[in-house]
Amino acid sequence: MKDNDGKHLLVWPFPGYGHVNPVLPVVRELVRRGHRVTMPTTPRFAAETEAAGAEVLPYVSALAGRPLPEVFDADYLAREPLRAMLEAMATIPPVESFFTGREVPDLLLYDSSTYAAGRVLAAKWQRPAIQLYPTFAANEKFQLGPLVGAEFAPELDASHPAFSEFFAWMGELLASHGLADLPMEEFHAPCESSNLVFLPEEFQLEHESFDERHAFVGPCVEDVPAGERSWQPPDGDDPLVVVSLGSEKNRDAGFFTRCAKAFEGLPWRVVLTLGGGLDPADLGPLPANATAYRWLPHTEVLPHATVLLSHAGMSSVMRAMHAGVRQVLVPGTPEEHFVARRAVELGAGRLLDPAEADAESLRDAVLAVASDESVGENVERLREATRNAGGAARAADVVEARLAAPAR
Repeated sequence: MKDNDGKHLLVWPFPGYGHVNPVLPVVRELVRRGHRVTMPTTPRFAAETEAAGAEVLPYVSALAGRPLPEVFDADYLAREPLRAMLEAMATIPPVESFFTGREVPDLLLYDSSTYAAGRVLAAKWQRPAIQLYPTFAANEKFQLGPLVGAEFAPELDASHPAFSEFFAWMGELLASHGLADLPMEEFHAPCESSNLVFLPEEFQLEHESFDERHAFVGPCVEDVPAGERSWQPPDGDDPLVVVSLGSEKNRDAGFFTRCAKAFEGLPWRVVLTLGGGLDPADLGPLPANATAYRWLPHTEVLPHATVLLSHAGMSSVMRAMHAGVRQVLVPGTPEEHFVARRAVELGAGRLLDPAEADAESLRDAVLAVASDESVGENVERLREATRNAGGAARAADVVEARLAAPAR
């Protein structure tokens, strides 16, 4: 599609770092190709959105940034879909009102976690849509939710009141937007006719069951040229371990200090990236070979790293794979457990039970992964697969193909 055929796109990722980060390079590429992009987001991501070339559509999210529980029990897991549905109901009005008196977008790209909002607007505006998956994708044969429930809440069944509330609110949502005749089964389908998945296909669980509707484009990471990086690694040639708990559940100061002290006196450099959850001063005195940063982009630090020691958030795992970095994974949420296991199944590193992640086991796992030749071979293979998935350029191709497709 040539520049003079540029279209107006509504790109609506959920306003969390793991959802926004994979999308911004796609926005930048679409704008470069001559398209106009409007992106609903919260103030937290307004500057990055504008820098990518999109028009910011500001709104408030009750779901983004909420404190996550220490224990993900059956009640919490049962209510998660309901929370997403209520978020969609609350955020449709400001987005819809933004376009009052204006021409609506030609195509919507919406997040899988709050799919109801995107599907309502696509149906009302009679516009095509693409669903965005920053984590494991879904289709008619595979969804992560049942696996999470079976392992982390086996006592949970369909009688939980949150499930009936979910569908009651779905009915209210459709009725309130003049879509009462739209079958719930169709509206609640696990995927769109076109879907972008920010993983390489090999990483997707049960990837053999997916067809051409899902484009596995990889993590869409923009490499920062060496001369443009604002951060430089600590002095020396010793191997570097990067420690991260992501940008959401990241206030465990004890974890960071255990990781730092685990390498005290060893020929390693330790970089603690606190994700904005803590200040370096919160950690107290650190060993001479450890440095803490309140915020440090993974795109700058991972090219220097030997091992990433993290919580197994999908965004962190994908960025490490893209950089060819070995991993030690200490998952927290149920989804992170499945991400960690998949990374380990593919030979990218090791998994540690959070309950057993003392300083000694953390150190031993990092040293073992760093010296394991098979892990190095697997990481290099995954690096190539991740980069060959196509990234932002392929994602933009999918968008333009959807724009050119006949109306359905």
